[in-house]
Amino acid sequence: MLKKLLLCLVVCAGLIAAALMFITRGTPASHPTLKASTLPRLIPTRAFYADPRAAYDYVASYDGAYVAYKKASLTGRSIAIKEVATGKHIAEFPIGIGFIRWHPTEPLLRFVFEAHDWQADPKMPDRQNWTSIRTVRLSGGWYKNEVATNPGMPLLTWGKSHTREVGHMWLVSQNGLTAEKIATGNDKSQYWMFDAETKPVLRLDSLDPATTRMFRNTDSGWEKLIDIDLDDDFYPLSRTDADGMLIVRSARGRDKAAFTQFDSATGTETVLLENPNADVGWATALTHSGPPDVVRMGLDTLERQALTDRGQVFLDILSDFPQPVILGATTPTASGRYVTQAVSPQGKSWIYLLIDLQEKTYDILDEYYFRKFKDRLVQEKAVTFTARDGLEIPAVLTMPKDAAGPLPFIVEIHGGPAHNISLGYNHDTQFLVNRGYGVLSVNFRGSTGFGKAFQAKGFKEFGRAMQNDIADAAQWLVDLGMADPDALTAMGTSYGGYAAALAMTRDPGLFDAAIVEFPMLDVEFQSKYHPGFWESGLDGWWRYFGQIENPDDLALMRKYSPSNRVQELHGPILLIGGLRDQITAVQQVRDFEAAAQEAGKDVSTHYFPNAGHGVDHWRDHLRRARLIEDFLAQHLGGRSGGFELVEVAPKFID
Repeated sequence: MLKKLLLCLVVCAGLIAAALMFITRGTPASHPTLKASTLPRLIPTRAFYADPRAAYDYVASYDGAYVAYKKASLTGRSIAIKEVATGKHIAEFPIGIGFIRWHPTEPLLRFVFEAHDWQADPKMPDRQNWTSIRTVRLSGGWYKNEVATNPGMPLLTWGKSHTREVGHMWLVSQNGLTAEKIATGNDKSQYWMFDAETKPVLRLDSLDPATTRMFRNTDSGWEKLIDIDLDDDFYPLSRTDADGMLIVRSARGRDKAAFTQFDSATGTETVLLENPNADVGWATALTHSGPPDVVRMGLDTLERQALTDRGQVFLDILSDFPQPVILGATTPTASGRYVTQAVSPQGKSWIYLLIDLQEKTYDILDEYYFRKFKDRLVQEKAVTFTARDGLEIPAVLTMPKDAAGPLPFIVEIHGGPAHNISLGYNHDTQFLVNRGYGVLSVNFRGSTGFGKAFQAKGFKEFGRAMQNDIADAAQWLVDLGMADPDALTAMGTSYGGYAAALAMTRDPGLFDAAIVEFPMLDVEFQSKYHPGFWESGLDGWWRYFGQIENPDDLALMRKYSPSNRVQELHGPILLIGGLRDQITAVQQVRDFEAAAQEAGKDVSTHYFPNAGHGVDHWRDHLRRARLIEDFLAQHLGGRSGGFELVEVAPKFID
C-alpha cells in the first residue's frame, strides 16, 4: 500500500512539474523582423531580478583577509562574511545594516543598524555580542563623514546634540564616547572642507536656491571668498594640502566642468584636466582620505586618466580585461593597500576584484551570477543625432544580438530632468534588449553632463524643444531603417514618465505605446506640492518649469501636462505608480487613470503598495519586469519570459 501511495505521489509530482513547465514557457516574438532573426536564447526574467545566487557590494577588511558582501538565498537576503584565502563562509548579519566598513587594524565589522552604530566580531555575529559605538553626545542626529584609517583617529561627524539645534561638525572618538565640536554651523551651512590636521578651512552656506557662498577661515573669523552659482557644478574632491590647495570638479567661469586646483586663499582655479566636448566624468578615489586617483573623461566615453601613481597601477590592472571596462562600486580598505572593485568588461555583467595596490596584483572574489549569460548580453555604444533645429543630441544605443532590419524600438527618457544617461552597463536595458527590442537612451537638451549651454537650452522647454528631441530621436531611428515605425515605444520614470505620457498626446502617429513609471503628470500639481527637501533647490526647478505665480509659466504648465491632454491619447499606456511615492505623489497617477477610463482610453495601471519613487524589493522588481515584458510583447511583438513560479514564492523568501 505504501509503495502504491509513493508511486502515486511521484506520478502526481511529475504531472504537476510538466504542467508548470508548460505554463511558465516564454512567449515567442511575433514581430516579423524578430521572427526572422536568430536571437540568443531568452534569459529568464527571474535570472534578471530574482535569482537566489546573487552576491555583490564587497567590502574588504584592512588586511584583505575577509570580505563582507550582500547575498541572496532561498531563505532571504543577508550580509555575509567570508575568508578570502579559503572562501570559507564565516557569518551572516541582517540585510538592514548599512554604512558597512571594518576596524582599521582588527578583523571587526562596523555598521549602522536601526539608527545606531555597532561593532561586531564576525565569528560571534549574534546581536547580543555587538558593541555599541554610537555617538552618544549627538542624540539629535548624526552622520559620519569618514572611515577610520588608524585605531586612535577621531572621525569627522556632522551632528546635533539635540533635535532643536542646527548641525555642527565634530571630531568623535571611534567608540563614540567623546565628541569635540570643531566647526559651528548655522541654518544655511551645507558642508565644510578641512586640511590634513582636520582644521576647518572652508565652509559653504546656501544663500538662496540659486547661490552658494564659500567662506574661508581666517584669524578674524569666517570671511567671504566666492559665490558659486547653481550652474557652476562645483564639487570639492580632496582636503586642502599644506599650500592651501584642493582638487575640485568645477564649471566656474567655463561651459564644461573640469578638474581644477582650487586656491583656498584666493578662490582662483587652475585647470588640471578637461574635455572640450563634455563635462569631465567622476573621479575614482582609491583611498579614504587622499585625492582622486583616476578620472573618467566624460559620460559618452570610457577613456580614463590616472592622476596619481596608485591610479596608474589601477588602470594597468584594468587593462587585463577585455576592453572597454565599466566600473561599478569602488571601496578602499582603511589601510589604503587594498580596494574592492566591481568591473564589467565589455558590458557583460560584473566581476568583483580584490586589488592589492602595493603588490600590483588582484584576485577575483566572485563573478555576479548573471555573468553566466554573458554570451547573450550586448555592448552599448555612444551615438549622436541631429535635432530639428540643428542641435546635436547625445544618446546611448543598445541593439539586440543577431537581429537586423527595422526592429521594435524603445526610446528611453531619463528623469530629472537635470540628469543624464551614461555609457555603461545597464541591467534593465539588457533585459529589454534580450526580449528583442532596440533601446535608444536620449540625453535631450536640458540634460546634465554636456556643459552649461546644452543644459540651458532645456530651460522652460518642457513639452516643446525638450520633447522635440524625444520625437526627433524616434524619427532618426525610423529614417535610418533601424526602427519599425509601427513599433515604437516611449519609456521613462519620473520626468521621463512625464515625457513618455506626453509623447502619446503630442505626436500622433509617431509612438505606438508608452511605459510611464512613477511619473509627474500634472506640472502645476508637482510645482505646488513638491517634497519638502526640494526647498533648497527650487531655483533649479523654476529654471526648467517656471513659477506658478507667473501667468505665462502657469499657462505652459497647464498646456503641456499629460493630465490635461487625456482626450488626445492615441495609443496604449502602461502606467506604474508607488503608493509611498514622496517625490511625484501617486494622486497624479490616480487622477490620470480615472480620466483615461472615463475617456475610454487604453491605460493599464499597476500600483506597488510598498514602493516609493521606484521599486526596491526583488519581488517588486520582478513584478515590474513581468508587467513590462508582457505589455511590450502585446503591443510591439517582442519576447516574454512568461509566468515565473517565483512570483508566488512564500513571504519568508525576503
